[in-house]
Amino acid sequence: MTRTAKSLLTALALLLCAPATLAQGDDIHHLLARMAEAVRTLSYDGTFVFLHENQLETMRVVHTLREGGERERLISLNGAAREVVRDNASVTCIAPDARSVSVANRMIAHGLRAVFSLDTRKLTGHYTFREIGHDRVANRATRVVAIIPQDGYRYGYRIHLDTESALPLKTDMLDEKGVPVSQVMFTSLRIADDIDDLAEHSMDGRELYKWVQSDVRKPRQSTDGSGWRFGWLPAGFSMSMHSERAPGPGAPKLDHYVLSDGLATLSVYIEAQAQEGGLSGHSRMGAVNAFGSQIDGYQVTAVGEVPALTVERVAAGITAADD
Repeated sequence: MTRTAKSLLTALALLLCAPATLAQGDDIHHLLARMAEAVRTLSYDGTFVFLHENQLETMRVVHTLREGGERERLISLNGAAREVVRDNASVTCIAPDARSVSVANRMIAHGLRAVFSLDTRKLTGHYTFREIGHDRVANRATRVVAIIPQDGYRYGYRIHLDTESALPLKTDMLDEKGVPVSQVMFTSLRIADDIDDLAEHSMDGRELYKWVQSDVRKPRQSTDGSGWRFGWLPAGFSMSMHSERAPGPGAPKLDHYVLSDGLATLSVYIEAQAQEGGLSGHSRMGAVNAFGSQIDGYQVTAVGEVPALTVERVAAGITAADD
């Protein structure tokens, strides 16, 4: 067992030893399935704080479910005015101060969104799931669930679920030592069928906005790696997406790989020619770790909300398929 894995197990031992508090006939997987369903199907309007990299942001989320499907609006309440509107097909970023709007196709879920839509039964070989107690968040009773990785190559989570609705009211992402690297917590929440998403009311003078339609190509599914092999991946990880594109006219080809175990996700970018000033070694921003290196003149960068050791080992194990 590696030193990192030992540190992880030691740091999370108290969580594993906590007494189970599930009611008779209840099941942790059923509880988390209720969470995933609640996030997707309930209409709610709330304010939450997001703590990451020693920075605190306050945001409002308005989520509605109509005949056309899900619609979610995120509004930044401090700093520069920003809004993000997501529906089943697209992501719209609104910058009222700059009078600009950017629209892009909606891609796969990642980060906390992946946590809230996970299929826990498929993850039991790599994570342990426990209910560890009760608490109160935003003046609402909660049940506290721990998602504990079984090695040091992925992050864990501690989630406070609203007892009544199963909505996640507080989520802590825990590093390999069990220390929170990011935290999301609601301070107020209203759940009701008559929630108005208000998106159409937030763009007065829209005719003066600059609209940009991002040219995002549909990713090409691939299992052959397109000339590259991954010599090492954490147990349970596999390639979930591969796309090939040129970032701009005359730019070298860029391969983008998404690797996931169903909860943790990281991306690998391989540029057709090494760029001066490309990342070399480790970099970290909050919960996101990155590692860059050069392989036979190619720039390789691995980045994701996983421990630093994970991105380094994944990047170091990449080789050309014909080697």
